[in-house]
Amino acid sequence: VGGGGMVGMPTSGLVKIRGLPYRATPMDIANFFAGFSFHPELIQFGMGADGRPNGECWCTFVSPEEAQRAIISRNKHSMGSRYVEMFAA
Repeated sequence: VGGGGMVGMPTSGLVKIRGLPYRATPMDIANFFAGFSFHPELIQFGMGADGRPNGECWCTFVSPEEAQRAIISRNKHSMGSRYVEMFAA
């Protein structure tokens, strides 16, 4: 484990993000990743068994290299009062 907590190089553009504020919106994710090339229409938020947000989402970047760049740059940065962790998915 190294590279700011990143495990392995992304083999796709898909990144898992956890630790999000429970009220995070697609616009919050877009703002967090401003300057990166990703597909905002493909953001998927995780839900718990009760149907409420669980603080996770998946974001698809345009390439594995762009996903890696985002992970290196934004992993363990804050969104609101929470810090988020990012992983190649």
